[in-house]
Amino acid sequence: MTRRRAVWLVLFGLVVAGCGKGQPGSTGVVLLRYNAGSESTEQREKGFLDTLSRDYPRINVISSDQYAGTTPELALDKATDVLNKYEGRVTGMFAVCEPNAQGLLGALENTGLSGKVKAVVFDPSPSLIKAMSDGKIHGIVLQDPVTMGYLGVKTMLAHLDGQKVEKRVVTGEHVATAENMNDPEIKKLLSPEQFAESEPPANVKYRIAVIPKGTTHEFWKSVHAGAAKAAKEAGNVEILWKGPLQENDGEGQINVVQEFITKKVNGIVIAPLDSQALIAPIRDAKEHGIPTVIFDSALGDESVIVSYVATDNFNGGALAAKRLAESLGAKAKP
Repeated sequence: MTRRRAVWLVLFGLVVAGCGKGQPGSTGVVLLRYNAGSESTEQREKGFLDTLSRDYPRINVISSDQYAGTTPELALDKATDVLNKYEGRVTGMFAVCEPNAQGLLGALENTGLSGKVKAVVFDPSPSLIKAMSDGKIHGIVLQDPVTMGYLGVKTMLAHLDGQKVEKRVVTGEHVATAENMNDPEIKKLLSPEQFAESEPPANVKYRIAVIPKGTTHEFWKSVHAGAAKAAKEAGNVEILWKGPLQENDGEGQINVVQEFITKKVNGIVIAPLDSQALIAPIRDAKEHGIPTVIFDSALGDESVIVSYVATDNFNGGALAAKRLAESLGAKAKP
C-alpha cells in the first residue's frame, strides 16, 4: 500500500467516525419518542434532532425511531430494550414527556447506568426532581401548565365576550438543572400548583369544558389548577373537567368532545391527543356554535379553532438538545 493511499484511508476513517450518524458500533445519544400523532411531542422531537444536527454535528444520534408509549411501564420496557441493544454505546438520552421520563429513569437505575448515561427529560415529577438532585437526571425541560390552563380558559372567555384574541399564545419554557433548581422561578415550575376541589359558582354565565389528554399525570392536574383559577377570577364560570384516563385513548377523547357538544357547553378548551383525529369533532363543535381553544398540542386544521395556547415545543426540544450536549461536554459549532 502506498503512503498516500494509507493516509487517505486514515482520513476517511476519521470522517466516518466523527460524522456518521448511527453507524454500526458507534456511540452517541438516543431519542425516545412518545406516540405517533401527538403534535406537541413530535415538535419536541424535531427541535431536539434539528438542533443536534445543526449545532452539534459531531454528536451521533444512534437511535431516534423508538416509540416509548404513553405509560411509564411501556417506557421502562422500551428504554431497557434500547439500552440492552446498544450496550455500552449510549452516552446520552432524551425522553420527551413525563411518563417516558419515569420509564427512562427506571431503566437507567435497573441497568446500573444512572449517572453514567446523561439523561435530559421533559416535565417534572417528585421522583425526577430527586433524581436530578442525585445526579441521575441532568436536565428537566419545564413548561408552565398552570399558566397554560389559566390562559386557555381566559382566552375562551375573552372570545365569548366578543373580544379579539391572539391566534397563538406562547406560555414559555425553561431548563432546570441541579445548579439552578432552587432558583425561585425554576423551583415554582418544578413543583407547580395542583388542582384542589372547589364549589361551582352560584350564578353561572358560561360552562366551559376543559378536556386534557389524560387525567393521570401530574402535568394535567396543574393545568386543571390554572383553569380553575381563571374560572374563580371570573366568578360566573363553571369548569367541566373531563378527559380519558390514559393518554392513548384517542377514541375516548373524541367521545368526551361529542358528549359536551350534546350538553351544549359554551366553549371547549382541549389538548388534542391526535392532531388529525380531533379535527372532525372540533369542526362539529364549531358547526353547533361551540368555539374551541386548544392547548398543549396543535391541531392539523387551525381554521376550526379560536386560539392555540401552549409551550413552544420545538424550542423546548432545542433546549433539551443544548442541555444534553452541554452535559456531554460538547461544544456548539461556531
